[in-house]
Amino acid sequence: MTKNEICDLAENYARGYNPEGLSPFPYEKITSDKKDLDIYSVEIEEKVSGAILYIKEENRFRIVINKNKPQTRKNFTIAHELGHYFLHKEIIKGNENLLVDEDNTLDGNNILFRLDGAEASKIETEANNFAAALIMPTSLVKDAWAAIKDVEECAKIFNVSVVAMSIRLERLGLI
Repeated sequence: MTKNEICDLAENYARGYNPEGLSPFPYEKITSDKKDLDIYSVEIEEKVSGAILYIKEENRFRIVINKNKPQTRKNFTIAHELGHYFLHKEIIKGNENLLVDEDNTLDGNNILFRLDGAEASKIETEANNFAAALIMPTSLVKDAWAAIKDVEECAKIFNVSVVAMSIRLERLGLI
């Protein structure tokens, strides 16, 4: 998929699961709809923000988020892992011991990691693009920027880091 197709898909999910434009994104709407998906906040190694894994015996996906990270990081990481869920299910299911970013912090098979400062691969970039569009939909970001024109305030509105908001604003051509 192209970047635009990924962003369009994410924004369709945003409209479907968050038509009110709530922030932070109401992830529980996705987990209540997707019966093969759970999200857990757990204590894991500090450099790991989150991961998605597939449990073959249960035919279930589990997203785990590092509960010790700032809330803005957790919000983006959940959206990032959902990007893997919606975009890369077959990759996760089809590759034994898949470890992205060359980390084996979590034991088990079929895991994709979100690491702080990790070099992005193609699927990591796709998951990041999905995440940004899911929790910072274009129309809402444009409206917020038009009204406020302040990166920090916009970041607060969407419950994301200033860095994430800056990147989104730049990619939308607003700054």
